[in-house]
Amino acid sequence: MIKRLKGFFLTAIMTASLIGATATHAKADTYRAGEFTITLDDGENGKTYRGCDVQGKCIDLDYGTSWRDNGYRGITWENGDYTYSVSWRENANEGMYLNIYNKDKQILRRQLVAITENVATLKWATYCDVVNIKSGQLALRDSPNGQSRAGLNNGNNVLLKEQEGIWAYVSVIQGPNTRVNGLSGWVNSNYLHCTKEPID
Repeated sequence: MIKRLKGFFLTAIMTASLIGATATHAKADTYRAGEFTITLDDGENGKTYRGCDVQGKCIDLDYGTSWRDNGYRGITWENGDYTYSVSWRENANEGMYLNIYNKDKQILRRQLVAITENVATLKWATYCDVVNIKSGQLALRDSPNGQSRAGLNNGNNVLLKEQEGIWAYVSVIQGPNTRVNGLSGWVNSNYLHCTKEPID
């Protein structure tokens, strides 16, 4: 399995753009990988991996397997049908990459960007755009699946404050229908495209 994955890692690294990380990667052990926070460490349980999503749900993996192949290095962890791997090119300024596979199918690839701040002190906000409305508007409701109080259009930007299943409690920031700016309510999150960003 590891040998087969190396080919995927090499392709990913060769085609990805430079992100300015150092080749040794020893000075930072916590990284941003898109919407995830990844912490790598060497401890009592060997090489460890901790990955957390924006909701704070984390997975911890121990005893990573190190490998080296034609100038590339990596660490791989097995978790049932899933394989997690971090890889990089030696003696180069190319970045590190996280690859996750379900059996032989790649389900995620993200560049790792070193975090120099203390992650525990960072504050985050989740901003979303209303998308994929084919007709009508996205109802802004008093409660999940409750009475509609206003309608949002594609391009409305909102701040996500709470999530319950598919329902998201949001505050409208701006967008094409400015009369809804400042309103808060529940919307169907299937029509939101969100990103999590650090704030001061």
